Amino acid sequence: MSAHYITSGFQRAKARPRLAAIMYAANLAMGLILSIPVLIAFSNATELSGYSEEMAGGFDLALWADLLESSGPLVQTLLAQMLWILPILFVWKMGSSAGLIHAQSEGGSRSFWKGFGLHTMKATLLGLLFLIPTAAWVVFVVVVATVLSTFLTGEVGSFWVQFVFSPLALFLGIALIDMMHDFGRIDLVLGKSGIKDSWLNGMKWPFHSANANSIYIGWMVLGLIFLVFPFMLDLSMAGLVLAFLVQQVLLYGRSFITVGWISSEVLLYEDLFPVVESQEAPSETETSES
Repeated sequence: MSAHYITSGFQRAKARPRLAAIMYAANLAMGLILSIPVLIAFSNATELSGYSEEMAGGFDLALWADLLESSGPLVQTLLAQMLWILPILFVWKMGSSAGLIHAQSEGGSRSFWKGFGLHTMKATLLGLLFLIPTAAWVVFVVVVATVLSTFLTGEVGSFWVQFVFSPLALFLGIALIDMMHDFGRIDLVLGKSGIKDSWLNGMKWPFHSANANSIYIGWMVLGLIFLVFPFMLDLSMAGLVLAFLVQQVLLYGRSFITVGWISSEVLLYEDLFPVVESQEAPSETETSES
């Protein structure tokens, strides 16, 4: 059954390529906002260190540790930049997701921006609420890992605790909370629930529908493939222009996956709560005119 929702979500995304284009363009702009201060800070650190850019570009961990240690003021400047950049990224993530949900329900060329304007504030507050279980899970994993470290000593024990259990537990827990957040946001936009009710309803979703879990896992696997795939390509051999074009195609593909992902979740929500679809149903005259 979940394959039906994934396929339908893919078809919806394919039918509305502008949504993926909007996400691609905005994410590219946000990426530039984030990367430019980082690039300036690391370029200055490389210049002051006396190491060549080629050597620094190889990502030698010991080398970068020395660079950061010798460039404390630059790192502090970078962290100060993050104080205003990260909140902007967070608000965009919350507002754009709400806009996509609204666009899937309403349709129309401006439905994304209408949804963005209507729901960004509420979606941001909801996102802040979901930071609570995220922080709680991180603390829980740290505590459990600390306890395990007292029993699993030595190099082998440390390896399993630090490089297997901890990252895997963090990844699975945060992914579960992210799925709760997705459906809480859908409930906020389509169900017209309050922020607190949407938060509580979102927390119930993993236990409410098995399809919700399957849909999320299916799209997450596709997203991870697009995330890992660029690292498997030696784009430097293709030349700068071709490498840039391939990267842009992959970035657009990730935006397409985001649209399809949300489309699938919206379809499931509408099937389980069909009353949502009857919001201000257009009359026959309006339908014929559009």
